[in-house]
Amino acid sequence: MNKQLLDKFRGYDTLVNNILEIATKGVTKKQIMDDFSLSKPQLRRLTTELLSKDLLRYHQKLGLFMTSAKGNIYLKKNAPKILPVSLKPIDIVRETITLDSDRTLLDVRTFMLRYNISRIAISRNGKTVGMITEKDIASYLYDSPPTKRLSEISLKEFTRKNLITVNENSTIDNCSTLMLKHGIGSLIVVDKDGKDKGIITKTDMIEYYAYHQSAAVLVHECMSKKVQSVAPDETIHVIAMLMTTYKISRVVVEKNKKPIGIVTARDFLPISFIHGTGSLGRYWTTRADMPLAKRYQRFIPSGYIGVVLAQDIMTSPVVTVSMNTNIAEAARVMIRNRISGLPVINKKGYLVGLITKTDILKKAIQ
Repeated sequence: MNKQLLDKFRGYDTLVNNILEIATKGVTKKQIMDDFSLSKPQLRRLTTELLSKDLLRYHQKLGLFMTSAKGNIYLKKNAPKILPVSLKPIDIVRETITLDSDRTLLDVRTFMLRYNISRIAISRNGKTVGMITEKDIASYLYDSPPTKRLSEISLKEFTRKNLITVNENSTIDNCSTLMLKHGIGSLIVVDKDGKDKGIITKTDMIEYYAYHQSAAVLVHECMSKKVQSVAPDETIHVIAMLMTTYKISRVVVEKNKKPIGIVTARDFLPISFIHGTGSLGRYWTTRADMPLAKRYQRFIPSGYIGVVLAQDIMTSPVVTVSMNTNIAEAARVMIRNRISGLPVINKKGYLVGLITKTDILKKAIQ
């Protein structure tokens, strides 16, 4: 979300209150800039004003801003009066990136990698009729018989599900509720006549709650304690199986109980070219006698893909968050790094959980 939109619905009083709040424990200039998307001139003007009003004090030796006694009084008096910002979907909607239903899965893969996006809308006769995500591609490659190349798989195969939409004048909380109810990460925003106005994503929801609806909730209170993890030398086939079986989008790579990397659905896009028959078909074998407990392992890779390991495609070093961090800060970390989930660690650096945008949404709408 750009600075212009932030300025549109972040009041000055709210910004001051949030800065003073984090400054009660000490905060650096860089942290303020990162947390609130401020430029150096904006930071300089704002902190100068707060220092002149004796709301903030600067400890040069420590390199920190701290709230003064007057600043703490300001917080107590003003925090209850600062009302949360109320937005409608139309206020934060963005343009939808679409491909016609006659295009192929190869086109989607190319667009996602080229433009660094995680979802593309599918259109027919100028109207949005479906949505395809990185997770859909990863699941399709794992679940479907490798009888076609990506260039032979039409997007029409991904328009069978009902497209979930939301009215442009609905509420942000309603958007979050719809996403959680249907297990999706985006909604098409429509006007009263059903005409497409754009798309709103889970990232937009998280950004709204992170900056404008913050609650005093810590990460360990809403994180998922059961984390699907693998060793660095585990094959990516096992990772795909875990994602499909547990309907998740990421698997943590750990060593000695500490997270060293993470594999997401996006990491499967660069190697998806091997899906299909012909010269590449030799990389797959089919096992009909698979035990019931392993029924999801229907297509077992036997060549190149069978020896690609987690450490070969994982993102490392991995961005983590402490279990005692506020969920608003965890959300801001996700936004700054353009990621959707964070491994949670304790004081010793051990993996104790995983927090995702979905976890934060669930807590926020409560």
